[in-house]
Amino acid sequence: MDIQQIEEAANRKLEQDRNDRIVAVREYAAAAKRSAEARAELAAADEDHLAKYRVAIRHGWTESDLKGFGIEPPAKKLGGRPRKARTSPRSRTPETVAESPTGEH
Repeated sequence: MDIQQIEEAANRKLEQDRNDRIVAVREYAAAAKRSAEARAELAAADEDHLAKYRVAIRHGWTESDLKGFGIEPPAKKLGGRPRKARTSPRSRTPETVAESPTGEH
């Protein structure tokens, strides 16, 4: 083998490696795009599911009724008013205990 043949073989090898890398990144980009599109489609479907669920509940159906029909509830919850934070006796500071009307601890 002469130097020119070695150089040509090396170039073919590098070109094949380059093409393989390009194909790999192209396929990866396509898969990432499909995944992002599927997530967006799922999010839209989940929003629609929740909206229709809310309508059914407003029309008097209960979650048990809907489950009884074989319809799964939406993944997202309905939400609602936030719960008020409860104060436990342990969270009372000495100042609040001293301010109590009875003056007892």
